[in-house]
Amino acid sequence: VYVILFTVAVVLLSTIYPSVVATRAAVPSGKRKWSLPKTNGRNMEVVFPFIYQEELIHGINGYLAEYFSRFTEASFGDIIAVVIDKRSSCDADGREVLKVRYNVALPPFDLGVTQELCFTTEYCQDVQAYRLTLHNTRLSGQDSNWTATNQPFLEKLRTYLLHWRNLSPAERVDYERLGHEFFALPAESGGEGSCGR
Repeated sequence: VYVILFTVAVVLLSTIYPSVVATRAAVPSGKRKWSLPKTNGRNMEVVFPFIYQEELIHGINGYLAEYFSRFTEASFGDIIAVVIDKRSSCDADGREVLKVRYNVALPPFDLGVTQELCFTTEYCQDVQAYRLTLHNTRLSGQDSNWTATNQPFLEKLRTYLLHWRNLSPAERVDYERLGHEFFALPAESGGEGSCGR
């Protein structure tokens, strides 16, 4: 009987502990609300507090592509987003690196805030896994408006990425297929970019 109780306790702890760690990583220092990273008024670097194994990187990019596909000019969504570049390459160790660039207009549109987002999925030695980072460059609009409109935008995006871990294996497979298809197709608008590198 004690062996069974011990086994149940171990299983419960192994489930609860990663959830607690993930929550603390997503919202550190006990804060209830996520806050923007520091910005110089033109550039903002966001390192999302999630890690992925190699087999998931196309899936998470397919998941991200689906999110932004809702926000075309014809969709009348919360934002307007256009893919301007996407590419798959390799780092010095032969690991895949995925990069996607978007031009995004944030509401309220009369403020004239537009920005270029560059998402990079690459291997991080510190965590021995892949991480998703965002380099955000203000293109137009006042810097104070840019910062203010990015708070709700990035908070929604972060929440969306957080839901990835709740997807079923079948849903992740679908997003992996979508991710491979996404990188196989040309971008809507051409152009080379440094992606903040």
